[in-house]
Amino acid sequence: MGRGVVTVVAATVLVLLGLMALAIFLPPFLESQTKSGEMEQAEEVRELFSQIQTELYRLAQGESRAFVFPMSSGSFFLYPTGRAASLSFGMRWTENDLGRVVYSMTTRSYPSYTLALEGGGVVLEQEGRSLMTFPPFLVRTLDLGENLVRVEVEWIYLVGENVRVSKRGPATLTLQGLEEGYSAWAENEPNAENVVVDLTGRVEYENAWGQYLGELAGELNAKGLNASVSGLKLTVSGKGAPGTKDLYYFERYRKVGVWLA
Repeated sequence: MGRGVVTVVAATVLVLLGLMALAIFLPPFLESQTKSGEMEQAEEVRELFSQIQTELYRLAQGESRAFVFPMSSGSFFLYPTGRAASLSFGMRWTENDLGRVVYSMTTRSYPSYTLALEGGGVVLEQEGRSLMTFPPFLVRTLDLGENLVRVEVEWIYLVGENVRVSKRGPATLTLQGLEEGYSAWAENEPNAENVVVDLTGRVEYENAWGQYLGELAGELNAKGLNASVSGLKLTVSGKGAPGTKDLYYFERYRKVGVWLA
């Protein structure tokens, strides 16, 4: 009888020790696994935006591309993770607004984040900061020699109905090329003394775009051009003396339809 009591007590102690160990070590383990899953999902979504940007510049009129977004990083046992992500398209219905696709995830362990496709660039917003994680091909230049330079500006317009999707299951983004062409074209001689790229009122993530324009101006100046930034306005002048038309200026535009489901 005594041995039976000792056995029961020993078993009870082992069970209690096991429960204590679980109470101590299980929550950090689950938290670590949750954070790992959320990080993996964030990287998956980031890579997806990179693919979308690439296809955006390849998309010909009439062509379409579909992309599937993960909207939840899942859960472990009964351990809750963050809420389902939201995927939205929005524009302000003004003539110059470029429109944007926005993916926002509120996480439990990994810092919550937003990724936005706007003007051909991809902006990452996280922990109170925003940056251009995948810069657009907004301004391209080509040195033609003899102080002559080709400058091409390409505008990407995303158009459609304002809509927001939030669910645990995957969401689909479809892009379709609607229209493309040139609004400015240089024939056989330079047609501009300077080029002004003004994003004022056209973009939502102004801090990221302002930083990007500053970096772009630095790159253009390193090529021997004269570039300056004021707010969200970039001015590019040629290599010649002021008052001289030495730029072959081309302005291209693409209008791309957006659908979410």
